[in-house]
Amino acid sequence: LSIQQGLAAEIREGVKEFGKWIEVGITILQMLRRNEEQFKQLQSSIRRAILASKQNIDKEAKIEREMLLGRGDGRNLEAFEMRRRNLTSEDAILHSASDVTESLRRTTQLMQQEIERSAYSAKVLDESSRTLKTTFNEYRGFSSVVRSSKQLITKLEQSDWTDRLLILFGLFVFILVVVYILKKRVWNTGFGWISWFASWFI
Repeated sequence: LSIQQGLAAEIREGVKEFGKWIEVGITILQMLRRNEEQFKQLQSSIRRAILASKQNIDKEAKIEREMLLGRGDGRNLEAFEMRRRNLTSEDAILHSASDVTESLRRTTQLMQQEIERSAYSAKVLDESSRTLKTTFNEYRGFSSVVRSSKQLITKLEQSDWTDRLLILFGLFVFILVVVYILKKRVWNTGFGWISWFASWFI
């Protein structure tokens, strides 16, 4: 019974541990989903930043080329000056794009780490599932052995009572036989001798 209780306690602990690993797996999946959303947002932001930077560079190169060829009019000159004044703003955009790229790289590394943790957790979950399954099979086999042993003990107890009754019955028959023999050999003979002696005196 103590072994059965120990196995039951071990199974309960295995189920609790399995539940904890499931919660960890769910948490990791949620983190991966959040990181995936952030990754998509960063991808979209960096694409927009790169596209805007490319368009600005193309426009500035076109204006400079027209100015060098002497085909620039006042409007282009004004636009060129505005581009010059906004150069700092464009540098800031490029710097922001660089920051986004670095953030994207860190996010990618984080996602890689989370994927590795998830793979390890999945491996541990699989091992825990196998251990739990093995323990459950052992517990089920042990329960079958205990049930068979209980039936065998019950049969042995019944056989023991039957043997006791047979022994008592045999002892009773033996006593009856002994009493009968004593009656025939001693009592009847003794009573016959007493009657014979009494006949002499009478």
